[in-house]
Amino acid sequence: IFHKEARSLARAGYRVTLLGQGAPDEVIDGVQLRPLPPRPPAEKAWRRWFRLPGVWRQARRENADVYLLHDPELTLVGLLLKVGGRRVVYDVHEHVPYQIRDKAWIPRGLRPLIAGVYDRYERAIVGRFDAIIAAFEQIAGRFPRQQPIIVRNVPQVERWRPAAPGIRGPDGRLIAVYAGVAQADRCILELVQAVEQLDPALNVELWIVGAFASAAYEAQVRAAAGDRVRLWGYVPHEQIPGLLAKSHIGLMSLRPQLNSAVNWPIKLFEYMAAGLPMLMTANPFWMELAGGQAVPVNIEDPADIARGLTLLAQDDPRRAEMGAQARQVVEARYNWADQEQTLLALFARLIGPPQP
Repeated sequence: IFHKEARSLARAGYRVTLLGQGAPDEVIDGVQLRPLPPRPPAEKAWRRWFRLPGVWRQARRENADVYLLHDPELTLVGLLLKVGGRRVVYDVHEHVPYQIRDKAWIPRGLRPLIAGVYDRYERAIVGRFDAIIAAFEQIAGRFPRQQPIIVRNVPQVERWRPAAPGIRGPDGRLIAVYAGVAQADRCILELVQAVEQLDPALNVELWIVGAFASAAYEAQVRAAAGDRVRLWGYVPHEQIPGLLAKSHIGLMSLRPQLNSAVNWPIKLFEYMAAGLPMLMTANPFWMELAGGQAVPVNIEDPADIARGLTLLAQDDPRRAEMGAQARQVVEARYNWADQEQTLLALFARLIGPPQP
């Protein structure tokens, strides 16, 4: 949202303000950031409704020509802004009804009912908005009457330095990296258990780059991690390209879910932009997106993860070839520079070109 959409609009000459949880109150790369009230965790999602009046008041004070909303619960704020005569765009990155069906903290018997209610609510609300941006076709298909435009969340390729996955480190080490939030549905524990099963002669080290979603899960992972696992914790996004450039294998470890079956995961494309071969959930759709430059495994089975890591660790030329092909696929098909033009065209249609 910040690195691509907000900065692209600011570079084009629009005055852009980004309201976000935990945002600093300063201008960065031409974008004015302002903090929003803290967002309650997912398991206490019902509390999020109580922060909406404050979010609405803060958004209204900005007196913007157009409001771009990302969070599903902010659709109600968008409706209030629309009733107040504002232009509103809904930017949808997830198939939210599918997400609801995958939420472990919602009682299983209630998930279909809640997903169905939310689906009808979201369709009705966003039908009042001025435009819908969808991150991929499967989301756009949920809103046929509104004819969403597609703006894909794909990398700014120039920000990602290609790695050298076929060349081991000076000590002969290979680094398998997961970059993202560390939580149970990313199978972090299974990755750790898999690395501990590997032949030490392979000299594979696992990097988990990202904050843990809960202290309890972090404690569980740390208890299983040996000296071949490095837990980085939170790392600013600006530093992620440098870390991936030092790595040899990217890990796409999201557990199979309804939402992921149709999702376009940004992490997949970032690994590819970094020129990394990948180990991933056996998801045919993701394999197609990756141009086949990945080894599919049962990501919930540490033994099968270890099998896939062993295949890649033993074959330096294969890693090099897969990484080079992945980078070429991103450059040819999945580059933010192409999507930026679609985004700018939408805003020019809604509010005209930037004013001097």
